Order: sequence, then structure tokens, then C-alpha cells
Amino acid sequence: MHRLPTFAALLFAAMPLAAQQQQPPPTPTHDITQVEPAPLGGAIAVPLPERERKKLSKYDIPELAGTKQAVGSQRIDGRLPKPLVDYSVTTSSLYQRLSIFEGGLVVVEGRGTGGTIRKKLIIPADALDNYLHSISPKALAGVHEAQLSRPRDTRRALLRVYDGQMNFVERQFDPMSTMPKTLSDQVMPMQDLLRVIYQDRNVTNSVAGYMPKVGDQLVGDDKKIYKVTRVVNDKVVELRCLSQPTTIYVDVKDLYNYFIGTPGAASR
Repeated sequence: MHRLPTFAALLFAAMPLAAQQQQPPPTPTHDITQVEPAPLGGAIAVPLPERERKKLSKYDIPELAGTKQAVGSQRIDGRLPKPLVDYSVTTSSLYQRLSIFEGGLVVVEGRGTGGTIRKKLIIPADALDNYLHSISPKALAGVHEAQLSRPRDTRRALLRVYDGQMNFVERQFDPMSTMPKTLSDQVMPMQDLLRVIYQDRNVTNSVAGYMPKVGDQLVGDDKKIYKVTRVVNDKVVELRCLSQPTTIYVDVKDLYNYFIGTPGAASR
């Protein structure tokens, strides 16, 4: 049986060690206009328990090496990128969705009792080809619906795969049931990619590479809003909390470890 990652529980886990182990943010740098709004009650990332790390190591999947931040517009020739793969899971305690678009754009949303995570990134062309090699309309059409356990009121999973003409094949099933191998071979890469993206705090966080200016506002991982009050030598940022008398100092290159995005929905 393929078990879902316990997203709702993971959102409550502390992150200080993971924050210290992250590598410096990628270049190029950008200003506050390229930082995404933080989701209401959102979080940066979730750590994986040891048993999930071991499970992940069994599969040969593309790592986040070579990926790029998806900041700014992702239009292709002035239009929105076409969808390629859409995978979602709903249970009584969580909602997860991962969508892959042309150009390698990957968008993830997760909602649980602990909060919301929204992330996007651009995977390299070879990684995109790897996913599309194992997940295709033809392969999914080979999964007969009679082989699948029907979705339940509180549990539903959907895998939808598009072709070049925007036609699609989809299968719905109970995510806690045992899947036939033809379906498992397509669902497992999506579950593994979800885990990797949830854990990441760098390339999937638009605060990485952000160069602060006085007056900018950011939402912290503690869900409070902070205002940039001073930038010392372009290296250290002084930020004041808007909801309590607290001032903190953070190295510019470490901002992405502690902040989610701009206020937006979080200011409501």
C-alpha cells in the first residue's frame, strides 16, 4: 500500500536545523516586486521524517539540482504555458496538488490543519523529459478503471495527463488503496516530487535572491509581518515586527530561511 506523506502533521515540525543546512540562494537577484505573496497562514517548507527520506532514496528521480526559481511572469510567447500533468490528493485532513506545465514550470499547493504551502519552480529540460517519459496519456489510458478502487467521500486522488492538443486522459481512485503497477509507476514520481519540493526552502522560495530595500514588508515563518527598517552595507537587514515590539537582524543571504513572501493575503 502506498501511503501519503502526513502533510498536516509535518507542518507543525520545527525547522532550525534544516535552515542552517541550506546552501546560499541562487542568482540572479531581484527586488520585492519579484517576491510572491505569502499564502494566508502559510509556511516555507516541511521536513521529511527519516522513514520518508529512506523511502525517497530508493527511487531514481530528478533532484532539484539544475532547477530555477520561477519568479515573475512565466508566459510563453505572451500566453500561459499549457498544462502537461496534474496530480491531486484530497483526504479529510489535507489537500495536495502538483501541476507540471510546458517549459518545465512546476506548481505545488498543499493545505493541511497546520497551514498552507504554495510553491513553484522550473525544472530542467532533461528532468521534464524523464517525467513525461513515465507519465503520458497513452500510459494512463492503459490503466483500466475496473482495476481501481473508487474514490471515497473523504479520500480522492486524480491523475490527469494532457497531450499536445490539450486533450487529456484522467483516472480517479482511492489514494489509500493498492494501485496496479501501471498506475503506481506514474503516481510515485509525482509523490516523490511533492516530497522534495515540500522540503526545499531555497529554489522554491521567491525570497531567495531578494535584495531588501527600506520600507519593504515580508511575512515571517512565524506568520508575522516585518518591515525592513535598515540595510547595513548590503549585508545585514534590520526588520521590525508590525504586530509586536520586536526587532530582528538577518543576513541578506539568509532571509529565505526565515521569510515566506510579501504580505498580500497574510495582511488580511
